Formats: sequence, structure tokens, C-alpha cells
Amino acid sequence: MNPSLGETKPFVPRVVREAALGHALFSTKDPEQWRSRSEDLGKLCAEVWYDDLPERDRAWAAAHRESFRKWVDDQGPNGIEPGASESALRGSQGHIPRAFTPPWPMLLAALESAFIAFVDAFEEAHASDSEQAAAAAASRLHRTYLWRTLASDDTAEQHRPGMLRAFQRGFRLALRGTPSSMKRAIPPMLEPPWYWGAGLPEYPGPSAARERALRAARDQALRAPPVPDDRHGWLTRQQEMRDLYASAWRDDVPEEDREWAQAVRDCCTRHVNRRRRDAIAQSAYESYLQSSGEVFDGAPGRPWPNLSHHASEPWRAFADRVEDAPDGESEIETAEAAAREYWDTLYREAPPWNSDPDQAHWLAAVRAARAKAQADDGPPERAR
Repeated sequence: MNPSLGETKPFVPRVVREAALGHALFSTKDPEQWRSRSEDLGKLCAEVWYDDLPERDRAWAAAHRESFRKWVDDQGPNGIEPGASESALRGSQGHIPRAFTPPWPMLLAALESAFIAFVDAFEEAHASDSEQAAAAAASRLHRTYLWRTLASDDTAEQHRPGMLRAFQRGFRLALRGTPSSMKRAIPPMLEPPWYWGAGLPEYPGPSAARERALRAARDQALRAPPVPDDRHGWLTRQQEMRDLYASAWRDDVPEEDREWAQAVRDCCTRHVNRRRRDAIAQSAYESYLQSSGEVFDGAPGRPWPNLSHHASEPWRAFADRVEDAPDGESEIETAEAAAREYWDTLYREAPPWNSDPDQAHWLAAVRAARAKAQADDGPPERAR
């Protein structure tokens, strides 16, 4: 089973992520997928201003900053919203206003770039002349179902607002940074999650090379004809792997192994924190249903395992806002802000809080999320 891009994307070059998003956007006719992938595209576009990009991403980011500069530098209605703070994210890559709201033309430019990245990555035939290749890609882009839908007066208004809102949300989330729930330190894991090592870069250093050799030996043993049980050999290989992963958590990792060790630690931390975050979101959702008589948004609530990612992701955003509530914020203020975050994840306007009949249910969800977060601070599964 191949890992999802969502699980491995911190370790994947951004040009590859852009191509994957281009494929996902232009190979479906599902508007829900368009909105979801537009949010991912917004996150990726905001990352071009990150200061700590790896070397492999820097040329890609520089080209995108140049492409997007005309919108970021515009201080008019498509740049900073009227009355918004002019504080900015500043660094060696320039600055971007924190209140910047990407306009529709910027989303179109991002879609075009993703489509071209997709064509370049997934097709072997390329025109020898770069201008000819660009013209051919643009011609194909304008014939795609998504582009024609967005350009059609009959259908565009059904899809443009949701896609733009999703793109803007993704951009905003990327500038906001990783929620605290995903940055919690964990005890060392001696067995990384199942998707570690699948489709990831070949990291430099002797530890990475040793891991590849151990994996190759294991895979060869699995493909070999049946042999008498060699339990000692199997246990020896398992212990070698565990010792190797234990070394990734040491404070004195050698310089040549640090990139590999950091990737191991990041992968494990994301996996454990994601599981914890899911549990908190589930607790919030189920407490809301218990408070509301099993009704949500006017319809019977479905069991958490039966929710699609589209339906469950807003509860993760809700849980993040609860955990990141500012000091001194009242419980009712947290409930209002977390509910607003919930609806924003669905790219919808939140109902006015003062007239929201579900205030008590949102409060129940906040209390459950906090209780679960406080009770779930023990050692994570498969960690030591």
C-alpha cells in the first residue's frame, strides 16, 4: 500500500507536491475535491515565503515568489483588506502582509502552474522548444474540464466562491504555522509508522545507507522460497532496525546522519500527534451529538468512523482552535472561535454566534476536547 501524499508531504520536494496537486485537480470532476485540493494548493503557495526551505525547493520557491509578487505587493482591494493590520511575515525571502488575501487571479495562476508541473512530471514527450512547450501546455490547460467550468458563465459562480475561499484558507493556515497539537514532543519510537520509507528521498549518511541495506535484506527474505524457520536471524534483523531507529533520537547524532535522523523523528512525531488530534476531534464531535440529541446541522449525526475526511476534518480544526486558545480567553469565546473555525474549514460563513441555537452544543464539544487533551498525555502507542 502506498502512503498518501498527506502523510509524507513534509519529505517530498515541493515541485513534486505541486505536480501531484495538478493531477488531483485536473483529473476529477468532483467540486468537493476541487475545493479540498485548492486549500492544499493555497498552503503550498504560501510556503514559497518560508525561510527554512531545503535547498531542493529554493529555485522553485523563488520562481513562484516572482510570479505572485504583483498580487502580494498590491495594497488595493485584492491585497490587504481595508482596515487590516499591516504587520507582515518578514524574512530573508522578503515579506508578505499577514492580512493578505489571495485574489481570484492568483488562484488561476496557481492552477496554471500546477497543471504545467503535472504535465512536466507525468508526461515523457516534451517539445524541444521551451516556448512551443509552454504554448502547447497553455492550450491543453484551456481545454480541461476544470478550466472550462471556471470560465463558463453558466457554471463558474457555482464553483468560484468555494474554490477561492478554500485557496485563501490554505494560504492563511500556512502562514499561521503548524498547530501546537502537531508540535508536541513524543518519547522515542523504535518502529516508525507503516508509511516510513515508501517513496521518500534517499537520505545521505551511513545510517540511511544501513537502513536501506536492512530493508533490502528483509525484502529479499520475504521474496525467497520457503526455508526452515530462522527465528534467530529474524530477531537479529529486528533488533538491528530498532537500534538504528533509536540512534535517530540521540542528542549526539553525527553531522552526516542528521538529515535522516530529523526525518525519522518528524515522521514519528506527526504520526503520534495526528492520532492524538483525531481522538480529540472525535471526542468533541461525539459530545456535541450527545448534547444535541444526535443531531448536527439539522440532520442525524453519523458515527465518527463513518464520516468522510471532508466531514471529519472540520472537527480537527475545531480541536486545534480549542488547544490554541489564547490565555485569558473565556470558554464561551473559545467555543465561538472554534465553531467559526469549523465552518471555515467547510468554506462556509459561520452563523451569527449571538443567534446560534447550538451554543450549548459547541460548549459541550469544547469541554470534551479539553478533557480528552488533558487525559491523553501518556506515552503514545509503540513508543518507548
